[in-house]
Amino acid sequence: MPQTKLDWACLSTLVGELTSQHFAAASINLQLPAGQALTTAQQQQATEWGLTVNQSPVTPAPLNYVINLRENDHILPGALQQWAQVITNHPGSPISLAAFDLQQSLDDQIMAYVADHQESALQQTYRQLVTETIDDPDERLLTLWSLQSYSVQTNLQNVRLMTQRIRPTGILLPTELLTSTLPLVSAAQAFAILRQATDIVRLHVPTLQRAMWAEATPIAWLDELEAIDPAQLDVMWQPVYADYFQRQLNAILTAAGHKQLSKPAHTALLARIKQLTTRPTHHWSRLGLLQLLSPRVAHQLFY
Repeated sequence: MPQTKLDWACLSTLVGELTSQHFAAASINLQLPAGQALTTAQQQQATEWGLTVNQSPVTPAPLNYVINLRENDHILPGALQQWAQVITNHPGSPISLAAFDLQQSLDDQIMAYVADHQESALQQTYRQLVTETIDDPDERLLTLWSLQSYSVQTNLQNVRLMTQRIRPTGILLPTELLTSTLPLVSAAQAFAILRQATDIVRLHVPTLQRAMWAEATPIAWLDELEAIDPAQLDVMWQPVYADYFQRQLNAILTAAGHKQLSKPAHTALLARIKQLTTRPTHHWSRLGLLQLLSPRVAHQLFY
């Protein structure tokens, strides 16, 4: 596969956000997209920054964490300090991080989030201590701190929350629960950790800005989901994952339509889903197919 050019400017921005917050409570692993690689000079720079790149599972160690990021992720100010506090209070629990969508205006998302929580007592106190308005973008970021909260969740088999918990990047993973035979950056690795955990911590207020897996890379997300073999799961988890997988097929189909994949890529994706023994929970309509494909291709695939 030909290599594509790495967005080194994005990576430099991410590293600047990390190093400026002086955080060493977790290892940072950068997951490059398929076909991308660092040059020798870039690899040396990444080493100086303390980043690992496309690393295999690290040696399990108690009270240590790793987080996988992509080069276009952004870390919001103060985020790493918040992570460190949760890690200290709940050592050994996987930590799911809320995130803003990279495809939308960060400022607009922050304003909407603050408006939704304007009745928060902590925010009201914060407003009294600073200014009555939050016209300054930096102050809007700081306002998020006054809303920060987390919960310890024990309903690990909740299908509705599964996507928060098993995405390949943007989760703080306790290294003592890593499975050495699974890729470090994978839904399978995160899912294996979830199955071993007794609880998971959810940091509610976004500390990251990132591209959502199903929306940004529907084909890669299908690859991740198919890499989890339901036959290898115990009887308690098999129906849970089957239900989740079906729901995610719907999400992938919707995202692929909105993303306007090339016709060959879209046809290949639909053909793959058609061959699965597990089908989406919602049937594809004839009209829906004709909106995505030519009548001839739609007929070849499904009729």
